[in-house]
Amino acid sequence: MILGRSRKPAPRLAAELDDTELGRVCRQLAGRGTARTLAAAVIERLLKDTGQDWDRRAHRLAVLAAVTRPATQRSWLDQQPGHPDAQTLFAWGIMARGSHTPPPGAEFEQAVEACATAARLNPYDPNPWVACLGLLRQWRRPRTEVFPIWKEIVERDPWHREAHVQMYGYLSPRQCGSHAQAMDFVDQVRATAPNNAPTAGLPLLALIDRYHAALSQGGVQALTADRLWSGPEAARILDRAQHDWAEPGRSTHAAALADLNLLAYALSVAREQSRAALVFRRVAGVVTAFPWGYDGQDPVLAFTAAQRRAEGSH
Repeated sequence: MILGRSRKPAPRLAAELDDTELGRVCRQLAGRGTARTLAAAVIERLLKDTGQDWDRRAHRLAVLAAVTRPATQRSWLDQQPGHPDAQTLFAWGIMARGSHTPPPGAEFEQAVEACATAARLNPYDPNPWVACLGLLRQWRRPRTEVFPIWKEIVERDPWHREAHVQMYGYLSPRQCGSHAQAMDFVDQVRATAPNNAPTAGLPLLALIDRYHAALSQGGVQALTADRLWSGPEAARILDRAQHDWAEPGRSTHAAALADLNLLAYALSVAREQSRAALVFRRVAGVVTAFPWGYDGQDPVLAFTAAQRRAEGSH
């Protein structure tokens, strides 16, 4: 985790968060003239270095799926069809590109097959199952298909962050569930997960999701959306988050900085500026597109404005 520095760093979008090796590889892959064979070797080594840290591997897969070209992902798969990570990255790439529009049927089938192949090649890794869960969510497949995949994931990694985010989305009223089902899921996770688990930010993410949903409805709902932050539930979630994982060394999972961005954002919109200022120092200028980019805003500009308001409260 990046801690305080003598000079305040300029806010910047950094999908890799504080994973410096992942950031180096992303910059290397972004360079012109990187051969696909070289790219495959670099990606293979980066994923191999995670060992059985499935949380770290999921973070690296998600970033690589977003920054590498589909042709690069396909090329590695064609070169090494027997490599589980090549199969998983290919599927994850299709899932990532389908975040707004579900992939076409042929791509969906190819990706699901790649997940199944990767799971056979490395039966311990939950990430092929996570990619499959995301694909099934995008296609809004029935629970009879989704829940067996969920079971496979939690048997391998009970607190997988990305899997829980995907399942929360699936259970939400926007997709195949309801507000009550989504909240029951979040409450169960909050009650059973360790305080420093990779899922620690899920209750906060759900709270921000509810806030954004109210804003998007317009009218009275939007005008009264801020009341959410003065309620007892929001107070409990914010207090627990700041106590359990906003202090240095409390959270070490791969997306800890993303969770701290959630907390900084939530404290900012809740007008808890003094508390937000402490979290902004921990974030050290690393900006995530969500939630700062809500409603088409420039995430870096929104982050910077919120940080200045928080600092001005001192």
